[in-house]
Amino acid sequence: MTQLTLSGKVRDFKDSHNDFEHVIAPEKNIVGPKLDEDSKPIYKGGKGKTTTGKENFDQWFRDVDDINLGKRLDIVLEDTDGNGVFTYENTEFFPIDDDLFGNEGRPHNYHFTYELHSKFTYQGYEKFTFTGDDDLWVFIDGKLVIDLGGVHSALTETIDMKIDDDKTEFRKGLDSGETLVLEKGKTYSFDLFFAERHTTKSHFQIETSLLLKPAPVVCIKSPDPKAVEPYAGEVCLDGGKFVICAAEPVTQDTVITYDVRGTAQEGKDYKSIGRSATIPEGQKEVCIDVTPLADKVACEGDETVIVKLQPGEGYKLGKCKVAKVTISEAPPKQPNYLLIILVIIFLAICGFWLLVH
Repeated sequence: MTQLTLSGKVRDFKDSHNDFEHVIAPEKNIVGPKLDEDSKPIYKGGKGKTTTGKENFDQWFRDVDDINLGKRLDIVLEDTDGNGVFTYENTEFFPIDDDLFGNEGRPHNYHFTYELHSKFTYQGYEKFTFTGDDDLWVFIDGKLVIDLGGVHSALTETIDMKIDDDKTEFRKGLDSGETLVLEKGKTYSFDLFFAERHTTKSHFQIETSLLLKPAPVVCIKSPDPKAVEPYAGEVCLDGGKFVICAAEPVTQDTVITYDVRGTAQEGKDYKSIGRSATIPEGQKEVCIDVTPLADKVACEGDETVIVKLQPGEGYKLGKCKVAKVTISEAPPKQPNYLLIILVIIFLAICGFWLLVH
């Protein structure tokens, strides 16, 4: 492996946000020692210099209408000499120039945050180094291991997780008071949070031997592409199916978004299928059932349900982005010949009885 492609989310802010273009100073302890249940940093406040409170900080890594605009952003780490160390270095890290809220009259768009989420299986030799500005927090197994908070010029910090060959466990007391414990062969979460809050520079460099798992590549297919409309008053017995799948089991619950098109009307010709589905952690696929509904329209012909995958956070799209299910009309009901025969026999018996009596 010579490359690692990591998928994250960048969020743009206007320079009028209270936490941007504010005080310039390094500041530790802006965030707490652990992530919350949504894998987001918990505001602690530091010395109260460079941030203006929990409400404003909680907007940094969450989508908030009228406050920020977001999009997916991938970075590619290269192992150019094959020594197992992957590097990404950008001394002009301005990934959203002329995009989202725009540059606001400046040479670059300077006011944004970026977050990455991944996992790795601990091998016993890993190291992670970050150099950059401004705020940078790295969490491993949900615990804060690098704290480069505040608005500052480029700073560097490393977490070295190497152990001796005869050891199976890494244990390190952290500045936060927590203890990071990693066991060989076990998989752990990796979460990175970055903010660029001030003109005029933006430096972002990662150097690591962590084999971070890249975002999964997802596709869609229709293994059961034909469905049949049920008769009025009856339950559908012949539905269709879409499957959204990844090549490997995903490392966390992954929400895949999609558009729904076609000639069939959702809610009228078939039950609603929403606009997203979740591949559960450790699984490779999720199914979307297409359940036709009976309607009163006769001779309407075949109708289609077309699902097209959309870009989103935490996954990449493969080549198969579109799939189709066709809903056919139920064939005309065949007469119940047995019932007809029984009725004829019954009528014949009744006629014979009347004739005799």
